[in-house]
Amino acid sequence: MLRAFDAFGRVGGIRKAAQMLEVDHAVVSRHLSALEAFVGTALIDRRAGMRALTSDGAEYHRRISAAFQEISNATLMLRKRHDQQLLIWCSPGFAYHWLSPRLSAFADQDDDIAFELRSMDYGPDFAINEADGDIRYVRHTASTTVPAGCRWIELATPTVYPVASPTFAESIAGRLREARDLLGMRLLHEESDAEWRLWFESQGIALPPSTIAGPRFWHAHVMLDAAKSGQGIALANDFLARNDLLSGQLVALKPTDLPLRPASIGSYHFTARSDRWHNGTLARFRNWLIREAGRS
Repeated sequence: MLRAFDAFGRVGGIRKAAQMLEVDHAVVSRHLSALEAFVGTALIDRRAGMRALTSDGAEYHRRISAAFQEISNATLMLRKRHDQQLLIWCSPGFAYHWLSPRLSAFADQDDDIAFELRSMDYGPDFAINEADGDIRYVRHTASTTVPAGCRWIELATPTVYPVASPTFAESIAGRLREARDLLGMRLLHEESDAEWRLWFESQGIALPPSTIAGPRFWHAHVMLDAAKSGQGIALANDFLARNDLLSGQLVALKPTDLPLRPASIGSYHFTARSDRWHNGTLARFRNWLIREAGRS
């Protein structure tokens, strides 16, 4: 009865709850009626087409759903204490350009670990064990705090610099004398102009509040692909662009008159739950990650 009621409260509807539980909708309906009879009050608002909870139902669902989640978490923590599976979330650019090509090296030394990498542009909810660990780029200006019940370590604070395709670099030859000249060129962005703003500030250039022009690609690897195809100038670091620089698909831009100042606008962090921080499988991956990042 409680499972049927919890499912109903989560998805809002008898048929949806039945699909969630993989039972016939008539079974869910019977369980809901039986539960109401047992507690002696209406939990479902029949006037809302069997899709809403009464005030008593909403409060009751809030409390039992929390209990179900705690049971699930407790069970999962026991299972994960000794298992050999790792689910790692990671920002897309870092996953695509740096982590994914290196995972075979980790698998070779730890072939007993079943590894799953999810490229996500937002972090997991560690409270419900959405991931074992998360790798994310955090700007220095971000008011980010460690999630409750978690720990994090800084993997690297890379220098950021402008890059473009060799063809695009040739097209601006002689026009790039100092960092300020980039403002008159086609700049590529991720989700906003925030990184370019921070970079220009690191060069001692104050900008007006108006948005810096240029197309937005939302993910670093998509933006760098656009740069490789000659669409403009992107900001990158060695974790994202080293292979493309070595292959000659991208070049780091250097002004002819005033050299660029070394600039760092963020760091890569690894985050995991505090109570799993020293889990053998997770610790092996974390230590490998620290070693590999230190070599880059």
